[in-house]
Amino acid sequence: MPLFIQNELHANATITNWVMSLCVVLPYLVGLLLAPFWARLADKHGAKPWLLRSGWGSVLVLLLMSIVQNPYELVILKLLQGLFVGFISIANSVLIQLSPRAKIGQTVGLMGTVTSLAMIAAPLIGGFLIPLMSFRLTLVFSAAILLIICIILQRRLPNTKAAPIKHSSGKAPISLPLVLLLITALLVEVTSNATTPYIALVVRQINASTGDFLIGCAVAVTGLFSLLTAKALGIIANRWPAAITLLGATVLGICGFTIAAFVGTVALFIVSQGIVGISNAGVSPSIQNQLTQHTDHEHISQTFSLIQKFQTVGIVIGPFIGALLNIRGGYRMLFSWAAGSYAVVILLIIMHSFAARNGKIKA
Repeated sequence: MPLFIQNELHANATITNWVMSLCVVLPYLVGLLLAPFWARLADKHGAKPWLLRSGWGSVLVLLLMSIVQNPYELVILKLLQGLFVGFISIANSVLIQLSPRAKIGQTVGLMGTVTSLAMIAAPLIGGFLIPLMSFRLTLVFSAAILLIICIILQRRLPNTKAAPIKHSSGKAPISLPLVLLLITALLVEVTSNATTPYIALVVRQINASTGDFLIGCAVAVTGLFSLLTAKALGIIANRWPAAITLLGATVLGICGFTIAAFVGTVALFIVSQGIVGISNAGVSPSIQNQLTQHTDHEHISQTFSLIQKFQTVGIVIGPFIGALLNIRGGYRMLFSWAAGSYAVVILLIIMHSFAARNGKIKA
C-alpha cells in the first residue's frame, strides 16, 4: 500500500506517510462506530447476510482502488471500506455457531492459523505479482479471488443466528492492576501499528533499489516468526508466570526494535523483524494470560471486551505516531521510539506485578 501511494499515485514522502496512516485508521474507526448496529442486524437476520455484505463491499472497494488517480481518492475509498470491515470476525462467529461445542476451540485455533498463514503469504504473493502485473492489476486479481469466495459462500454457506448472550450481573470495578494491564495492551498495540504499516517504506529508505519481492519478505517475516514460535511460547507461558513471559517477550521486542533502528542493510532489518515477530508471539498471549489469572470467571468476557477497546484505540493512534516519527527522523527515529515504548511497557509490567500482589484484579 505505501509503495502504491508513492509509485502509482506519485505522492511525496510526507504525503505518503500521512495518507498511509489514514488508510490504516479510517476503516477501523468507521467499523468500530458501526459495529453495534451491524451486530444487532446480525442477531436479527443471521450472520450470513453480513458476512456477504463485508465480502461484496470489499470486492467493490478493491476494484475502485485499482482506478484511483490520486491519494485523496484512495483515502475516500478507505473511508468507504469501513462500511465493509469485519469479514474475519464475522467468519469466526459463523464457525463457532456451526461447530460442535466440543470442537469450538479446535475450530477457532484452525481459523487463527489460517489467518496467520494468509498474512504471511499475502506480502510474498504481492511482491511476486506486482512486478509482473503492476499494482493496479494485482488489486483486480485480489478482487477476483474475493469475488469467487463470495459466490461460493452465497451458494453453500447456511445462515446462522447467534444465541442470546447472558450478561453477568454488575459492571467490572476498576482496579489499579487492571488499569496498568489495559495501558500495557494499549501501548503494545500503538507500537505495533506505528511500525508495521511503514515497513515497505523503511526498506526503501535503507536501500532504494530493493525489489518488491524482498520488500514482501520484510513485511511477512514478522508474522512468519510469530507463527513458528507461537506454540513453543504458549507452552512456556503455561509453565512460567505470565508476568515473567511477558517481561521476556518485551525485552526481546526491545532488542528487535533497537537493531532495526541502527541497521544499514535490508538483510539485517529482516532479521530484526523476525526477532520482533517472536516477541509478538509472546506479548499478546501473556497479556491475555494475565487477565485470565486475575479476573473473576463470571466477569472475564467484560474484561476482555474492555481490553479489545483499548487495543482498537491503539490501532487508531499508532499509524499517526508512526507517520509523524518517520517524517521527522526516518526509520531510525521510528524504531528508537518503538524500543523506548517497550521500555515503558517493562515498567508497567513491574508496576502491575507489585499491584497484583495485594490481591486479584476484581473485575
